[in-house]
Amino acid sequence: MMPSWRTFPEGVPIPEILDHAEEAARGGDWVAAGNWYFHAKRRGSAEARDRVHNLRPQLEEAASLGDTDAKVLVAALLLDRGEGLGRAADLLEEAAQAGAVEGLRELGFMLNDGIGVPADPVRANDLFRRAAEAGDGYAAFNLAVNFYRGHGTGKNAREFTKWLQVAADLGIPEACAVLGDQFAIKGREEEALRWYVRAAKSSHAPAMLAAALRYRDGVGTAADPVQAVRWFLSMLDRGNGDGIHDAIQLARSMTLDQVREAGRLSGHPDEAESLIGR
Repeated sequence: MMPSWRTFPEGVPIPEILDHAEEAARGGDWVAAGNWYFHAKRRGSAEARDRVHNLRPQLEEAASLGDTDAKVLVAALLLDRGEGLGRAADLLEEAAQAGAVEGLRELGFMLNDGIGVPADPVRANDLFRRAAEAGDGYAAFNLAVNFYRGHGTGKNAREFTKWLQVAADLGIPEACAVLGDQFAIKGREEEALRWYVRAAKSSHAPAMLAAALRYRDGVGTAADPVQAVRWFLSMLDRGNGDGIHDAIQLARSMTLDQVREAGRLSGHPDEAESLIGR
């Protein structure tokens, strides 16, 4: 049974997310397909971005018939292209009034920074809170950031920590990475690594680098060159080759089996083979 797109697909590989989108599209469930594509797009998939925009005619039709979730997706497509921002805000307002969690969050996003509408961070925080209380991890993260910045509210370390933890527990990679940073600042490196790895498994490139360096240097864990090279190579998923030099250096002291295992774990076996003998 296919999982619900409403739950953040933490750690699910991009090809699997795309498979869910294709399955939904074959069944004519354009809203599910669109949301799965957006999940993959947030993970850095250019293919998903193209495919979700191809669904716009079907989503426009569903939105015209009153489908609230379709309205949110049409608005998201407009935002992605930076066009029709007034219409996007109107669609999200309708969705928010209907209680759609994603509509609350996306309208809050527009209001937070004044994207196509007058900025209203106070209302944005109210929308983020309502969405977060309904289980939306991205809304919880946005709320945490605003409490940290004092944007639309007073700075509040306790509320920042509370909502950051909520977002991280829901698997939002940006939140997991920031939580990792918080533990690293306190010198709690084992916990920091755990959260960096959790973010890395959902394609967060800075967390991949943080995890790779810790496995390389044995910070918060025993040194593990296989895991270090794994995460250096995984950064390629986000078009980031900053870890390749480090991977080459490590591979020189590793066995062939170790390098190949790192390639298997990262999903980059060919790139791992290229490290051998360099």
